[in-house]
Amino acid sequence: MNDFLRNLRSSQKKDAPPPRKNLDGNYYHQADRRTSSDRRTTAGFANMETFAQQLGDALPEILENTTTLTEQVEKLAATNELLTEAKIRQYNAVADFFNSLNKMVSENTGTDSSCGQSQKVTTSYTSGTHYTKDDILSIIQNMRDQGATFAIIADYLKEKGMPTFSGRGEWHAQTIHRLCK
Repeated sequence: MNDFLRNLRSSQKKDAPPPRKNLDGNYYHQADRRTSSDRRTTAGFANMETFAQQLGDALPEILENTTTLTEQVEKLAATNELLTEAKIRQYNAVADFFNSLNKMVSENTGTDSSCGQSQKVTTSYTSGTHYTKDDILSIIQNMRDQGATFAIIADYLKEKGMPTFSGRGEWHAQTIHRLCK
């Protein structure tokens, strides 16, 4: 309130009015305006030439680093492939161990068909005792190359007792058809 009364009493003093905006809507405070030294000049084109030259000088190093990176990624992929194969061999060895253990236990307990208990041993693709997935796929491909139909291939795989990839069920023509696609 004191400021209001003071301004009323000192009516002789006039404050400078605030600066007006230009009608074109491009008003900038004096401190925010760019000076002529801030404006772009043609010197930027000279900088582009030096930038292009620096980039040209750096390209061999970029190429070398990219090549090294590609080699390292290939080595990593090969290592992962070897690791996967080792895990598959490990799983197959564990499956073989349990199959052997199952046989030993069944032989020691004396189970036979005369007691009414029949033993049905099933082997699956994962146990590695018969055929691997690649073996079965190569058999299918060879038979298709020789002109065998999907039904003939399925009958052949059933006849040979080759397990399906899941170890359950049996081979059908539709399954062979899907694998060939």
